[in-house]
Amino acid sequence: MAKVFKVKSELKSDKNKHFLYSAFALFFVAVFFAAGIWTGVLILQKKTDLPMAFPCIFIALGVVMAVIYLIYRKRFFILKAGVKGEKKTLDFLEELPKSYTVITNPVIRNRGAEMELDFVVIGENGVFIVETKNYSGIIHGKTSQNSWKQIKHSKNNKVYEKEVKNPARQVARQAGKMRELLIDLDVSADVFPILFFTDSRSEIKIADDCDMNVPVFKNKAKLLEYITSAAGKRGVNSAERAKIVRLFK
Repeated sequence: MAKVFKVKSELKSDKNKHFLYSAFALFFVAVFFAAGIWTGVLILQKKTDLPMAFPCIFIALGVVMAVIYLIYRKRFFILKAGVKGEKKTLDFLEELPKSYTVITNPVIRNRGAEMELDFVVIGENGVFIVETKNYSGIIHGKTSQNSWKQIKHSKNNKVYEKEVKNPARQVARQAGKMRELLIDLDVSADVFPILFFTDSRSEIKIADDCDMNVPVFKNKAKLLEYITSAAGKRGVNSAERAKIVRLFK
């Protein structure tokens, strides 16, 4: 089993924040609607001299908070899916041989750039950057495009289509930054970018039309086989591995 070093996940923190924000928004939805109904009833029963504008204002504020709640709720479920995908990927990566080290959610800070990665896997045959996506449905596009299309079918056969950022370009940039970082650390090692879709039911139709050389997997066995069989020309020795791990701990 691979050795794992866990770094605090910003994705998980954002998920928890959006859950709290949506809970607060829902609370105020209830408060404002209740206040609007209550004051409206008092006015209609002539038990107060408040103008009718008061319940209208409360109801309007309730509507605004309802919209805010829906925004945070939608974002929460997106982040929740991302956290679930990362957890599933980590379970797979832990099955690598004990000669491999897995670092979760490391942040690269180098040459004026800062970016959080999903996983860095260090082995004697190189360094692997694993970007994970928990997308469902059909994903199609080209590696040269800035965005891909995600097509999903609902239970009542309705078709939903939206654009998603091209994650292959994202992990390719991450691999480039990792190469720069290793050079500055005086570590000579090959860096391999990998894109992994955790939902095995998804259908991936991606054409590599610009030789980006980012392999795409949705199968655990193929992911692990690629990592263990990659023939890096410049591997990582124990001293270099310790140097990389210290950087992210």
